[in-house]
Amino acid sequence: MKKILLLLAMLLALCGSLHAHGRFIFSPSGGRILAIDSVSTPNAEFNVSADRRFEITFLDKDRKPIAIGERKLVVTAGDRSSAKKLSVETHGETLVTETAPAGDDYYVIMQLREPGASKSIPFRLHFNTAVCSECKKPEWQCDCGSQKSGKNVEVPAELAGLWAEINQHTEELHEGTADKRYEAIDEVTEAFPVLASALPGKTDAPKQAEAGKLVNALKAALNGVRDAFAARKPAEAAPHLDEVDKTLAQLKALYPAEVANAKLKE
Repeated sequence: MKKILLLLAMLLALCGSLHAHGRFIFSPSGGRILAIDSVSTPNAEFNVSADRRFEITFLDKDRKPIAIGERKLVVTAGDRSSAKKLSVETHGETLVTETAPAGDDYYVIMQLREPGASKSIPFRLHFNTAVCSECKKPEWQCDCGSQKSGKNVEVPAELAGLWAEINQHTEELHEGTADKRYEAIDEVTEAFPVLASALPGKTDAPKQAEAGKLVNALKAALNGVRDAFAARKPAEAAPHLDEVDKTLAQLKALYPAEVANAKLKE
C-alpha cells in the first residue's frame, strides 16, 4: 500500500504539466486516448462500462487496437487515502477491471509491464464524473477543450496577434518536446500549422510568395516532430525541431521585429 500511495503522489504532482489547453483526445467510439511512454505500446483507450468497470485497450501509433500478448497491467483506483488495486480480466483485446471503487473524483493509476521489461510504465486518468455544464458529459469525457485548440484554434485577425500565438505555441513546442509531454505535442502540432497557414494572407504582397514557401517548410518540419512523438521516439524529433527554429527565424525576418516577436498579454 505504501508503494501505491507513493506512486499516486508522484503522478499527482505531474498532473498540471501533462495537460494541453484542457483538451482530451477521444476515439471515434468515444473512448479517452491516453499517451504511454512506450514505442511498442504508445497509447491506450480508456472506457467505463455500464456496470462501472474500467476497460483498457492498447493502441499503436495510429491509434489502432493491438494485441495484449504478454503485456501485464496493474490498475489502482480510489481516493488517495484508500486506493485499491483492482483485479483485471482479459476480454478479447480489452482488459476489464472489477467494479470501480465508489467516488466521483479520483485518479486511476495504470502500470504497464511489457514483455521482458524490468520496470513498469505508469500512466493515469483523472476519473471525475461531475457533469460538464456545457457538453453535459462527465468531466473525464468532456471534449469542450477541443473546440478552440488543435485544428480548431482561433486565428487572430491582426498580424501581431497571430505572431503572438505562434510565439506562444513555439514555447509550448519546446517545453513539450523537452519534457516528453506527448499529449501537449499532439495539440501543439495540430494548432501550429493552422496559425502558420494564416501568415501569407496577412503579409505584404511582395513578400507573400516567400512567406508561403517558408510556411510550407515549417509545416513539414512540424509534421516531422509530430510523427516522431506519435511513434514515441522523441530523439528523432530533434532535427525537425531545429528546422522549425530555422524556418521561423527566416519567417520573422519578413516582418517588423516588434510584430514578429509579439507576446500574448498576460
